[in-house]
Amino acid sequence: MNELEREKKRGLSFPYLIKVLFARLKNGRRYQTPGFGLASQLFATTAKHVIAKMGPVEGEKLLRDAIEEFGRERGRRIADAVRRNRKPLSLRNWLIHTDIGPENFAVKPSFPDGDLEARVGACTFMAAADAWGLRDYAKIYCKYADYAILDGYNPDVKLILKDRHQTGADHCVFRYVMKRKGG
Repeated sequence: MNELEREKKRGLSFPYLIKVLFARLKNGRRYQTPGFGLASQLFATTAKHVIAKMGPVEGEKLLRDAIEEFGRERGRRIADAVRRNRKPLSLRNWLIHTDIGPENFAVKPSFPDGDLEARVGACTFMAAADAWGLRDYAKIYCKYADYAILDGYNPDVKLILKDRHQTGADHCVFRYVMKRKGG
């Protein structure tokens, strides 16, 4: 009798399911989609339906409004965490208190002219969307989210984004500008 037949005939029990623990330890994260990846797949699937129902112009406008509201709220929550720790809303404190784990991005930082330039290669958001064939929908999120997050956190932080969707490169470049001219 195979496992499915066994479960249908006898049901489930702790001794039967204990094997799950050992199998999951052996598998590690092989079958898991990182949390940001699941969010990407959810967003891109939703975007696909919104655009199919409303059309590309109206659909993207609705998605943009939702992404910007979500992003500003994320930024405000990060700012609240920084303030609770009695810290200023600096870029450094944004990086310390950010709401997303570094395992979601492969980042190479540099510091041209006193700015932070973060080159992001591997990105779990795009990889997960690609795995489901939804890149074109996921990139709508990328187009608006980071600007809105920073606006909610501290509108004085300027972002210049060269994303892989516009440049055709295999990476995005986020340039965070804090230094004022002549300062």
